[in-house]
Amino acid sequence: MLLAFALVAAGVIGLARPSRAQSGLDAVDDETRLGGRRSVLLEELRELDEDLRAGRISAEDRLAGRRALGPELRAVTEALHDAGITLDARIDAPASDAE
Repeated sequence: MLLAFALVAAGVIGLARPSRAQSGLDAVDDETRLGGRRSVLLEELRELDEDLRAGRISAEDRLAGRRALGPELRAVTEALHDAGITLDARIDAPASDAE
């Protein structure tokens, strides 16, 4: 499981920042691609928290998973920021336990 996280993170980090050859992509495509990937990463972080609460994984597995996803999430978020794309605060907010 952790190897899968690491492989996904390594693969997408290279995609997070557009290369010079990709600089012709318009901002809407970048926002859609990067915003979608960021949403997936945030959901994966939430799932790690839920899995820990449900006892499906250990605290060490949760931490390892978060460490594997963190660099990619940071790269995607920075790419969005560099592109001048405003992030939706609702996406950043952690899921509430009191629902």
